[in-house]
Amino acid sequence: MSAVTISRCEEYLPEQVTAAIDAALSPLGGMAAFVSPGQRVLLKVNLLSRATPDRAVTTHPEFVRAVIRQVRAAGGVPRVGDSPGGPNTISAIKRIWQDSGIAQVCAEEDAELLLFDEDCVRAPAENGHLYTSFTLGRAVVETDVLITLPKFKTHGFMMFTGAVKNLFGCIPGLEKAQYHLKVPDREDFGEMLVDLLIACKPSLALMDAIVGMEGDGPAGGTPRQIGAVLASADCLALDVVASAMAGLDPLEVYTNKAAHRRGLSVATADEVEIIGEEWQSLAPAGFKLPPRDMSVRMPAWLSRRARSWVTARPTLARPRECTRCRKCEQSCPVGAVAVGPGGPVFDHSLCIRCYCCQELCPPQAIGLATPPLARLAMRGRDF
Repeated sequence: MSAVTISRCEEYLPEQVTAAIDAALSPLGGMAAFVSPGQRVLLKVNLLSRATPDRAVTTHPEFVRAVIRQVRAAGGVPRVGDSPGGPNTISAIKRIWQDSGIAQVCAEEDAELLLFDEDCVRAPAENGHLYTSFTLGRAVVETDVLITLPKFKTHGFMMFTGAVKNLFGCIPGLEKAQYHLKVPDREDFGEMLVDLLIACKPSLALMDAIVGMEGDGPAGGTPRQIGAVLASADCLALDVVASAMAGLDPLEVYTNKAAHRRGLSVATADEVEIIGEEWQSLAPAGFKLPPRDMSVRMPAWLSRRARSWVTARPTLARPRECTRCRKCEQSCPVGAVAVGPGGPVFDHSLCIRCYCCQELCPPQAIGLATPPLARLAMRGRDF
């Protein structure tokens, strides 16, 4: 049985974060159990899009600082990296690094900051179900130790984004959008992410669940106090526990479901060895979830036809906040978004419901609207 450790942490005060991460790692043998002196250690942060730390979109800089120091104390050489969604120009990525606070922390801690798009190689995914190889940042493939640092957030497409989904950022730039085009089905996308986990081979997952995101995550939701740090050598086990904390049946999360179907993971948090705080004591009451995909409860032949009627669709929810930056248009893998004088216009007949536009909208002007038929079907249903 895989172990997941949980520690309490109420605020991003450096001493509190350091103590909480140390408490989470100690039962696993400390950072020294994963990092040996002289090893290159890559910290895969979540830098989804341009956002300040208070918005809970990205891994908090103080969380990253504490892990950098843990790695260095174990004798490792820490590096920090990601490939945010969309077209990553040098000027755009520098703004993301700056606004997230990651650039300042890396400068202060003398840790190299990497964009994976600049140098990529092909990496195998042994026994992958949908993919047997991926194009990844060279730093991901050639590092001695890979540590994933996800943020505790809901996700409109996968339902929850955790240690496994965070690895999607190991794939460079706009190539990520192409996967939405190649595997638009949610269950297949979950399978692809499990294949990606196999290719990336992370040694450790440390989740920033001090302040998470509820609602229309991973970018357009609302920050929500959780007060926890989670750690595990098993990304799948960590995601099962974290999604249960969010109020989900873990098998509602498509990565969890795919892994369980392959026999790689368990179905419930009760099957995971929990060390430290009980997850139920830190589960936030009334945590808001993204809209469910009603089509998954239909026969396959019907779900394909009914998906456009019963799944949430992107919409310009906050017109005044739209800056017409065209990020949504540039990130759409099927050309279903066109930005005009009044902001984005969505062609829902083309839309594949990947929600890249909503995820990557810098001012969070795009929301998800549940169709009337889905609202009617969900009324009174116990999920």
